[in-house]
Amino acid sequence: MFKTRMILVAIATLAIGALAPRAGAQGSAPNQGPDPLAFLDHVTNAKLLAADDLAARNLADCSLPPENAAASVGTPIVAPPTKVFDQLYYFGMNSVTSWAIVTSAGIIQIDSLDNSEEAERIIIGGYKKLGLDPTQMKYLILTHGHNDHFGGAKYLQDTYHPHILMSAVDWDMVAKLPPPKPGDKFGPPPARDMDITDGQKFTLGNTTLTFYITPGHTPGTVSMLVPVTDNGRPHLLSFWGGSAIPRALEPSGQIGRMDAGILTYKQSFQRFFKIGEDAGADGYIANHPYRDQSYVDGKNDKITKNQARKPGDPSPWIDRGTYIRYMMISVECIQAQEGWVRAGKPQTSSRN
Repeated sequence: MFKTRMILVAIATLAIGALAPRAGAQGSAPNQGPDPLAFLDHVTNAKLLAADDLAARNLADCSLPPENAAASVGTPIVAPPTKVFDQLYYFGMNSVTSWAIVTSAGIIQIDSLDNSEEAERIIIGGYKKLGLDPTQMKYLILTHGHNDHFGGAKYLQDTYHPHILMSAVDWDMVAKLPPPKPGDKFGPPPARDMDITDGQKFTLGNTTLTFYITPGHTPGTVSMLVPVTDNGRPHLLSFWGGSAIPRALEPSGQIGRMDAGILTYKQSFQRFFKIGEDAGADGYIANHPYRDQSYVDGKNDKITKNQARKPGDPSPWIDRGTYIRYMMISVECIQAQEGWVRAGKPQTSSRN
């Protein structure tokens, strides 16, 4: 943790230096009490951390009021199915992602896109393009109970019969959702199968994932540590399972689609960040590609960079400094959102 602390101290020093002009501009008047818009300092910090390469939709979490990062995706663009690491494959679009981990005893799929049509066309079609056998899909992990992640699961469950895992509390939440109507974008939930527990070690063949229940985005969001190799060299990926920050301090949301509140989200994120640091994570992936820049438009994203790699080039998904900045952007945006809510959600245009 010493190296992490040094990095965080450097980041804090940079942020404080950048904020000094704003504080100085207020003059040396006597103490007038706490600044009611002090939470905007966290927005400034996040922008500094994001620089040019991580800005994009990661800063949507720092918008006040918060923006829906997914809403700005526009027209869905299907990504080319891609082998990302020796055993990790990407299937999805510029809006939502499904990952496949190929082990010595079968395949672990993570999330299932929006609906059965996408699951068949993009996931299974991608399998066939890359020479993978969909009958080897042994398990399907659902990171949380939102239908853009479980919408294709019933098709995969009925067709290829993988065991399906999700946290118990999110299974309970999904059970309260009304059935989809004809023509709906999102598919129905799968039949309940297996529960994920906090700290669970999940092994298939030569691969072991470690699951953590990280409530916030939903009451039972699952995050995980994913070991991979790149041309035989080991790496550890941090996978935060639900990235949009809730909009109230305490639990809120509609029936069957609840969150656990900003305060719980913050606690979960801080815990998982430390878990990744203690385990030595040196990269990260996400279940929305605009979070980890896996796929944006096929022009300036990690899949494009991966296709252009030459022998000996590092993986675009592995960079410890970028990983730390990505996590710290979330830390700052969580603080900003909490402060904004506690301040009564004031107008902020004068300080943005």
